Amino acid sequence: MKWQHLIEMARLLAGQGPVAAPGRPRQAMLKKAVSAAYYAMFHALCYSNANVLIGSSARAVRLPGWTRTYRALDHGSAKDRLMLHRSVASLEVQNFGTTFSALQENRHLADYDPHARLSRTYTVSLIDRAEDAIRAFLSTDDPERRELAAAVLMRGR
Repeated sequence: MKWQHLIEMARLLAGQGPVAAPGRPRQAMLKKAVSAAYYAMFHALCYSNANVLIGSSARAVRLPGWTRTYRALDHGSAKDRLMLHRSVASLEVQNFGTTFSALQENRHLADYDPHARLSRTYTVSLIDRAEDAIRAFLSTDDPERRELAAAVLMRGR
């Protein structure tokens, strides 16, 4: 799953883009937009982990180990491990962790609180924040992303 497609879908749900429905988006659409923005971050991290640990060549991405690594990230521990890794990370990775945490909390609110109300402005700001954080994170060098992959995928002892 490509993170860019999830961001695009989030924008359409939030009423942005050439094929967005006219008028004010319904709460269900805004909530799904927040969820899609979070999943864009999640899948960007999964993709990065698999690429830096297994490889990014066409051959490497077909290996069972690439898929296993991609799927190894756990939603619950990802946020905690990203936050623990902040002290040794670049500003881009720190920002990714902070944004991931904020998007995950907003996704939980959007998905599980029937009384939650989101504005289009707030939703779009979350989508923008997610996209900016992903782009900055993916621009960091492979050794830093490899170190982060180890931190978020492997339990310390």
